[in-house]
Amino acid sequence: MWFGLALVSLPAPADTAQLVGLLAGEYNNNEQVWQQGLDGAPQNVRRHWRFRKDGDAVLELSIGQGQTAPDAPVWTFAFVTKHQKLVAEVSGASQCRYAWLSTPAGFEGEALDGGCAGLPARIGIDEAWLQSVWPTGEPERARRVRHYRGWVALQRSRLDAEAADDDYVFVPEADWHDEGFLLPILDGGRPTGYAIELARLTYQNTRTAILKLGILDSATGKTLSYAWAEPGADRIGINLRWIQVGLTRVR
Repeated sequence: MWFGLALVSLPAPADTAQLVGLLAGEYNNNEQVWQQGLDGAPQNVRRHWRFRKDGDAVLELSIGQGQTAPDAPVWTFAFVTKHQKLVAEVSGASQCRYAWLSTPAGFEGEALDGGCAGLPARIGIDEAWLQSVWPTGEPERARRVRHYRGWVALQRSRLDAEAADDDYVFVPEADWHDEGFLLPILDGGRPTGYAIELARLTYQNTRTAILKLGILDSATGKTLSYAWAEPGADRIGINLRWIQVGLTRVR
């Protein structure tokens, strides 16, 4: 997907059903922002996209900063064919239009009539990535997220030296996604000082992509310990005795 390629040079019109089906989902640019931080480069805004289908030709969109997006949609994309071109008519927080065309990998849309307030000038989508061009920052690469559900058990003696070794703070069910989702561990609504992070990352010295499950110190953000698995793994967990975590992918 190349944003430098003019849309007029892409001859194939977009197919509504394929485009709507491909866009539907959630995306986050956590790895891009993480890598920029490692490189000492200016960091893009971390963004989370949520496209929800509302019928065969309508998508509802919300965008949030950080690891999630608002549940309530902010924009509605209604796809219509005009003059043999597929156009998304956007309503909600802003009213505008995107023209969509096929690319070898997926689809690319360009805002018409001067752009869309609060939205990028261009959006590209394929099976794994949603890419966008905003007025500031580098072109954004947000990866399609995978969802996980799991449990956490934290030995209470980490919080209270007088607690018995078999006394645990237990979180029976919680949700994560694999693009840098951080879940603080609470004890009856009170912070414990620990958090669990799930993130898909690629280490540049090996170019190996992993799914990382990390135990973090909430005060410092430091990773105390971690386990890793293949990206998209059905299950991932860690058992350090004082803390135990088990996650299963939700399909």
